[in-house]
Amino acid sequence: MKIDLDQATEHLRRDGVVIFPGLYADQCEPLMQEHKRCFSAPLKGAELAPPMEGEQILPARAVDLPENGLHALHQCLFANWFHELGSRYFHSPIASNQFASICYDTPKRHLDGPGNHHTHWDPTLSLRLMILISDASVKNGAIEVKRGTHYRNHATRLQLWENHIEYQDPCPCAGEEQPFTPIEGRAGTAIVFDVSLTHRKGIVGPGLDRRVAFSHVHSLLAQYQQAGQS
Repeated sequence: MKIDLDQATEHLRRDGVVIFPGLYADQCEPLMQEHKRCFSAPLKGAELAPPMEGEQILPARAVDLPENGLHALHQCLFANWFHELGSRYFHSPIASNQFASICYDTPKRHLDGPGNHHTHWDPTLSLRLMILISDASVKNGAIEVKRGTHYRNHATRLQLWENHIEYQDPCPCAGEEQPFTPIEGRAGTAIVFDVSLTHRKGIVGPGLDRRVAFSHVHSLLAQYQQAGQS
Protein backbone atom coordinates (compact mmCIF):
# COMPACT_ATOMS: atom_id res chain seq x y z
CA MET A 1 0.00 0.00 0.00
CA LYS A 2 1.40 3.39 -1.02
CA ILE A 3 1.02 6.15 1.57
CA ASP A 4 0.03 9.63 0.42
CA LEU A 5 1.83 11.71 3.04
CA ASP A 6 0.23 14.98 1.94
CA GLN A 7 -3.25 13.56 2.34
CA ALA A 8 -2.33 11.85 5.61
CA THR A 9 -0.98 15.12 7.02
CA GLU A 10 -4.19 16.90 6.00
CA HIS A 11 -6.33 14.29 7.78
CA LEU A 12 -4.16 14.52 10.88
CA ARG A 13 -4.37 18.29 11.08
CA ARG A 14 -8.14 18.25 10.65
CA ASP A 15 -9.16 15.23 12.74
CA GLY A 16 -6.11 14.45 14.87
CA VAL A 17 -6.12 10.88 13.53
CA VAL A 18 -5.51 9.05 10.25
CA ILE A 19 -6.11 5.35 9.56
CA PHE A 20 -4.29 3.09 7.10
CA PRO A 21 -6.48 -0.04 6.74
CA GLY A 22 -4.50 -3.15 5.97
CA LEU A 23 -1.19 -1.29 5.65
CA TYR A 24 0.66 -4.27 7.10
CA ALA A 25 -1.79 -7.00 6.10
CA ASP A 26 1.03 -8.96 4.48
CA GLN A 27 2.91 -8.94 7.80
CA CYS A 28 0.06 -10.18 10.01
CA GLU A 29 1.45 -13.65 10.68
CA PRO A 30 5.04 -12.66 11.58
CA LEU A 31 3.75 -9.72 13.62
CA MET A 32 1.49 -12.04 15.63
CA GLN A 33 4.21 -14.61 16.21
CA GLU A 34 6.69 -11.95 17.32
CA HIS A 35 4.09 -10.33 19.55
CA LYS A 36 3.48 -13.67 21.30
CA ARG A 37 7.23 -14.15 21.78
CA CYS A 38 7.40 -10.83 23.63
CA PHE A 39 5.27 -12.29 26.43
CA SER A 40 6.35 -15.93 26.41
CA ALA A 41 10.10 -15.67 27.11
CA PRO A 42 12.60 -13.09 28.41
CA LEU A 43 14.14 -10.80 25.81
CA LYS A 44 17.68 -9.53 25.83
CA GLY A 45 17.80 -5.85 26.81
CA ALA A 46 14.05 -5.50 27.47
CA GLU A 47 11.92 -6.26 30.52
CA LEU A 48 8.17 -6.29 31.02
CA ALA A 49 6.76 -3.29 32.86
CA PRO A 50 5.33 -4.02 36.34
CA PRO A 51 2.13 -5.97 35.64
CA MET A 52 -1.30 -4.44 36.07
CA GLU A 53 -4.59 -6.29 36.06
CA GLY A 54 -5.54 -7.04 32.46
CA GLU A 55 -2.51 -5.30 30.98
CA GLN A 56 1.01 -6.33 30.03
CA ILE A 57 3.44 -3.91 28.39
CA LEU A 58 6.92 -4.55 27.05
CA PRO A 59 8.81 -1.25 26.62
CA ALA A 60 11.64 -1.76 24.16
CA ARG A 61 14.28 0.31 22.42
CA ALA A 62 14.43 0.16 18.65
CA VAL A 63 17.73 -1.69 18.84
CA ASP A 64 16.26 -4.36 21.13
CA LEU A 65 13.83 -5.67 18.54
CA PRO A 66 16.20 -6.89 15.79
CA GLU A 67 18.65 -8.12 18.44
CA ASN A 68 15.90 -10.49 19.59
CA GLY A 69 14.84 -11.49 16.09
CA LEU A 70 11.73 -9.29 16.13
CA HIS A 71 12.34 -8.00 12.62
CA ALA A 72 8.71 -7.53 11.51
CA LEU A 73 7.88 -5.44 14.58
CA HIS A 74 11.00 -3.34 14.05
CA GLN A 75 10.32 -2.80 10.35
CA CYS A 76 6.70 -1.75 10.89
CA LEU A 77 7.08 0.35 14.05
CA PHE A 78 10.15 2.29 12.91
CA ALA A 79 9.25 2.82 9.26
CA ASN A 80 10.62 5.89 7.45
CA TRP A 81 7.13 6.99 6.38
CA PHE A 82 6.09 7.54 10.01
CA HIS A 83 9.14 9.68 10.76
CA GLU A 84 8.50 11.73 7.60
CA LEU A 85 4.83 12.14 8.50
CA GLY A 86 5.86 13.51 11.89
CA SER A 87 8.21 16.04 10.29
CA ARG A 88 5.46 17.26 7.98
CA TYR A 89 2.83 17.38 10.71
CA PHE A 90 4.97 19.35 13.15
CA HIS A 91 6.52 21.59 10.46
CA SER A 92 9.96 20.87 11.85
CA PRO A 93 12.73 18.28 11.87
CA ILE A 94 12.17 15.79 14.66
CA ALA A 95 14.25 13.28 16.52
CA SER A 96 13.95 9.72 15.28
CA ASN A 97 11.58 7.51 17.21
CA GLN A 98 13.65 5.11 19.28
CA PHE A 99 11.19 3.42 21.63
CA ALA A 100 8.30 1.00 21.27
CA SER A 101 5.63 -0.46 23.53
CA ILE A 102 4.30 -3.94 22.83
CA CYS A 103 0.92 -4.32 24.57
CA TYR A 104 -1.21 -7.31 25.45
CA ASP A 105 -4.57 -6.55 27.09
CA THR A 106 -7.06 -8.94 28.66
CA PRO A 107 -10.31 -8.26 30.57
CA LYS A 108 -10.19 -6.21 33.79
CA ARG A 109 -12.48 -6.55 36.78
CA HIS A 110 -11.76 -3.07 38.10
CA LEU A 111 -11.95 -0.51 35.30
CA ASP A 112 -11.17 2.34 37.69
CA GLY A 113 -7.77 0.79 38.40
CA PRO A 114 -4.47 1.54 36.60
CA GLY A 115 -4.73 1.82 32.83
CA ASN A 116 -5.98 4.27 30.23
CA HIS A 117 -9.67 3.40 30.12
CA HIS A 118 -10.50 6.88 31.41
CA THR A 119 -10.78 9.94 29.13
CA HIS A 120 -7.42 11.68 28.75
CA TRP A 121 -4.78 13.24 26.52
CA ASP A 122 -1.03 12.74 26.90
CA PRO A 123 1.39 15.24 28.43
CA THR A 124 3.76 15.54 25.44
CA LEU A 125 2.92 16.79 21.95
CA SER A 126 3.67 13.67 19.92
CA LEU A 127 2.31 11.39 17.24
CA ARG A 128 1.58 7.77 18.11
CA LEU A 129 1.73 4.95 15.60
CA MET A 130 -0.56 2.12 16.73
CA ILE A 131 -0.41 -1.18 14.83
CA LEU A 132 -3.23 -3.66 15.28
CA ILE A 133 -1.60 -7.05 15.73
CA SER A 134 -5.03 -8.68 16.06
CA ASP A 135 -8.45 -7.51 14.88
CA ALA A 136 -9.87 -4.68 17.00
CA SER A 137 -13.54 -3.95 17.66
CA VAL A 138 -15.67 -2.45 20.41
CA LYS A 139 -15.81 -5.96 21.89
CA ASN A 140 -12.08 -6.25 22.51
CA GLY A 141 -10.84 -2.78 23.36
CA ALA A 142 -10.70 -0.73 20.16
CA ILE A 143 -9.29 2.70 20.98
CA GLU A 144 -11.90 5.47 21.16
CA VAL A 145 -11.24 9.09 20.13
CA LYS A 146 -12.98 12.46 19.91
CA ARG A 147 -11.94 13.82 16.55
CA GLY A 148 -10.78 17.41 16.30
CA THR A 149 -10.18 17.92 20.04
CA HIS A 150 -6.38 17.98 19.72
CA TYR A 151 -6.08 21.75 19.24
CA ARG A 152 -8.09 22.63 22.35
CA ASN A 153 -6.27 20.10 24.51
CA HIS A 154 -2.92 21.32 23.24
CA ALA A 155 -3.91 24.88 24.18
CA THR A 156 -4.61 23.58 27.69
CA ARG A 157 -1.19 21.87 27.76
CA LEU A 158 0.53 25.14 26.85
CA GLN A 159 -1.39 27.07 29.51
CA LEU A 160 -0.41 24.56 32.18
CA TRP A 161 3.22 24.57 31.06
CA GLU A 162 3.40 28.37 30.91
CA ASN A 163 2.03 28.60 34.45
CA HIS A 164 4.34 25.87 35.79
CA ILE A 165 1.41 23.59 36.60
CA GLU A 166 2.20 19.88 36.53
CA TYR A 167 0.21 17.64 34.19
CA GLN A 168 -2.32 15.64 36.18
CA ASP A 169 -4.19 12.55 35.11
CA PRO A 170 -7.17 12.62 34.88
CA CYS A 171 -6.96 15.96 33.12
CA PRO A 172 -9.60 18.39 31.78
CA CYS A 173 -10.50 17.18 28.29
CA ALA A 174 -12.02 19.01 25.33
CA GLY A 175 -15.07 17.59 23.60
CA GLU A 176 -17.25 16.82 26.59
CA GLU A 177 -20.26 17.36 24.33
CA GLN A 178 -18.96 14.96 21.65
CA PRO A 179 -19.43 11.19 21.51
CA PHE A 180 -16.42 8.88 21.32
CA THR A 181 -15.69 7.18 18.00
CA PRO A 182 -14.20 3.68 18.27
CA ILE A 183 -11.53 2.87 15.69
CA GLU A 184 -12.16 -0.70 14.63
CA GLY A 185 -9.96 -2.53 12.14
CA ARG A 186 -8.46 -5.77 10.95
CA ALA A 187 -5.03 -6.98 11.95
CA GLY A 188 -2.35 -5.11 10.02
CA THR A 189 -4.17 -1.78 10.24
CA ALA A 190 -2.03 1.21 11.25
CA ILE A 191 -3.48 4.15 13.15
CA VAL A 192 -1.61 7.42 13.67
CA PHE A 193 -2.97 10.02 16.05
CA ASP A 194 -1.92 13.18 17.83
CA VAL A 195 -1.80 12.23 21.53
CA SER A 196 -3.35 15.62 22.28
CA LEU A 197 -6.60 14.10 21.01
CA THR A 198 -9.16 13.26 23.70
CA HIS A 199 -9.01 9.46 23.75
CA ARG A 200 -9.33 6.34 25.87
CA LYS A 201 -8.63 2.63 25.69
CA GLY A 202 -11.68 0.50 24.99
CA ILE A 203 -12.94 -2.32 27.20
CA VAL A 204 -11.77 -5.87 26.48
CA GLY A 205 -14.73 -8.20 26.78
CA PRO A 206 -14.79 -11.54 28.65
CA GLY A 207 -12.70 -14.24 27.02
CA LEU A 208 -11.12 -11.79 24.53
CA ASP A 209 -7.82 -9.95 24.26
CA ARG A 210 -6.23 -7.00 22.47
CA ARG A 211 -2.81 -7.14 20.84
CA VAL A 212 -1.26 -3.88 19.65
CA ALA A 213 2.16 -2.24 19.33
CA PHE A 214 3.14 1.44 19.53
CA SER A 215 5.91 3.83 18.67
CA HIS A 216 6.06 7.64 18.80
CA VAL A 217 7.65 10.62 17.13
CA HIS A 218 8.01 13.64 19.38
CA SER A 219 7.66 17.28 18.41
CA LEU A 220 10.40 19.76 19.27
CA LEU A 221 8.13 20.96 22.08
CA ALA A 222 7.96 17.44 23.51
CA GLN A 223 11.74 17.20 23.34
CA TYR A 224 12.00 20.42 25.39
CA GLN A 225 9.44 19.06 27.86
CA GLN A 226 11.28 15.77 28.27
CA ALA A 227 14.52 17.68 28.86
CA GLY A 228 12.85 19.73 31.60
CA GLN A 229 13.39 22.99 29.73
CA SER A 230 11.14 26.04 29.70
